[in-house]
Amino acid sequence: MDKFKSQFILVVFILIGLIASAQRVEVGLMLGGSNYLGDLSNEKLLMKETHFSGSLFGRYNFSPRFAVKGYFGYGRVSGDDKNMISEKRDYLLKGVRTNNFEFNKNRNLNFYSDIYEFSLHAEYNFLPNQLNTYKTRPFLPYIFIGLGIFNFNPKSNFGNTTVELQPLGTEGQGSTTYNDIAKYSLTAICIPIGLGFRQKIGDDFFIGVEGGLRFTNTNYLDDVGGKYGSGSVIFGATGKTGVLMADRSWELNPNANPSTENPLSTETFVFNEGDKRSDRSSYKNDIYFMAGVTLSYTIRFRGQGCPTF
Repeated sequence: MDKFKSQFILVVFILIGLIASAQRVEVGLMLGGSNYLGDLSNEKLLMKETHFSGSLFGRYNFSPRFAVKGYFGYGRVSGDDKNMISEKRDYLLKGVRTNNFEFNKNRNLNFYSDIYEFSLHAEYNFLPNQLNTYKTRPFLPYIFIGLGIFNFNPKSNFGNTTVELQPLGTEGQGSTTYNDIAKYSLTAICIPIGLGFRQKIGDDFFIGVEGGLRFTNTNYLDDVGGKYGSGSVIFGATGKTGVLMADRSWELNPNANPSTENPLSTETFVFNEGDKRSDRSSYKNDIYFMAGVTLSYTIRFRGQGCPTF
């Protein structure tokens, strides 16, 4: 997290330098929602897993058609096997064929993660933005693509305790037995791609709507990405909590007692070492989504001259 903060501060100073030299700059905010596509969402956006998101941005208009935007956003993503079971049952009731939900029932995993993103977006306006006049009130549909970094930290609830999942090595990451599987980084790269539109509502204000997917280079946004490790290996590396969070099928056993010192001797686990923990069938890395309503203000610096009315 410290590395992420230092990188963010550096980029902020670079943006301040750009803004200071700009002739037409907008600053603004976006409020909306966030969601994700991954192992615990059935590879689709589940509306019940939508959370609040917010962001601050600065836009530098190079020309009426092109702009670059610095974006710092916050959002939360989450997923739960129980939601997928409910969804698949709904499909069955409607007579729609779907995969057997027994795997999701037994896997019984869930997570949530706060995401902090910094990215730079290149924007293209389909209609020109008249930069030197107040007379027009342009409607500006646009598309964008960018590059960014984001910080995440998947967590889950265990009883009345919130547990960070990455330190537990829930697939055996970081253990001496699986020394070829390193613990995944909590800072990753994203490629934002999306579209939006904005409408000028005053001399210096725009209001709009924007939405974009973030393609990432990690499959562990939800802490699920590979196969089940050996319970004894995980117990030796991260103890009882690691075992109980790696394979939560034991929670389906009404006689399970997670307070025992060594759960391997008493709990009933459905999965074995080498069984798939991820059942992804298409894009392997996780994707998250941010969308919302935008409001921006145009900053006019001294020396720009008078606009045309």
